[in-house]
Amino acid sequence: MANTLPARFVIKNDFLTVEIKKLGAELCSVTDKNGTEFMWQAQPVWPRHAPNLFPIIGSLIDHEYTYNGVTYPLSHHGFARDTYFDMLHQSEHSIALVFQQNEETLKMYPFKFTLVLTYTLDKNSLKQSFRVINNDELEIPVSFGGHPAFNANPITEYRLVFDSEESNKSNTLQGPYISDVEIDVITGNELELNEHIFDNDALVFQNLKSKTVSLIHRNSNYKVSVDVSEFPYLGIWAKPKASYVCIEPWQGLADFVTHNKKIENKKGIVWISPNKEISKSFTMLFES
Repeated sequence: MANTLPARFVIKNDFLTVEIKKLGAELCSVTDKNGTEFMWQAQPVWPRHAPNLFPIIGSLIDHEYTYNGVTYPLSHHGFARDTYFDMLHQSEHSIALVFQQNEETLKMYPFKFTLVLTYTLDKNSLKQSFRVINNDELEIPVSFGGHPAFNANPITEYRLVFDSEESNKSNTLQGPYISDVEIDVITGNELELNEHIFDNDALVFQNLKSKTVSLIHRNSNYKVSVDVSEFPYLGIWAKPKASYVCIEPWQGLADFVTHNKKIENKKGIVWISPNKEISKSFTMLFES
């Protein structure tokens, strides 16, 4: 069935037209009736739009983890973003795409699962939902999250605004791993964007008070607001000097530099019981 599906799917309403790739079930275009394209168009500086992260977030120490004494290799952000999904169902305003374990994933992640990603339009908002079902006989460990990149050209003309004043600092990265070093980057409820804000890679936040984070252009009505309230962690990232900003709701984190590789000790992992599931979503509101 997968080979007969189109490379991209389209859902639309009177406000937005949305395109989603079969590869990775990746959101790749959101345009409004003014013709504004909100999503980064996978230019060479970073050839993705909004990858879906599963079954881990970020990098593992040495790109591997241990489970029941066995070591498994698993690459950065997991394998879902590079896997073709099948269509579960589609209407004019909504689409659900599905992916289950296969021979290759079982070599990296020895668990049986169903991952369903659903996109639903409501006026000028798009809701993205993650649903992970445990089809195994044992508990399975999962992390998942979004990585949408929104156009911001040039980045110096944009700012990030949180809906509450934040005293939280950002964790910093040591290589691809999270260190215990924290830095202040939010002033009040605003994070000032400049060409060097991501020189040391992503900003990683835990326990934010804010439910919504907005990317706002200073000189126009362009605004993207992301409701991150269902997710405990948030990443903010772009390639240095690139003209986009990723607002990333995460259920999970990269390994800390001191992690012992045991999946049961990994921060942000959720354990799902047999025949049970977990569902979380975030909503993006687009204005221009």
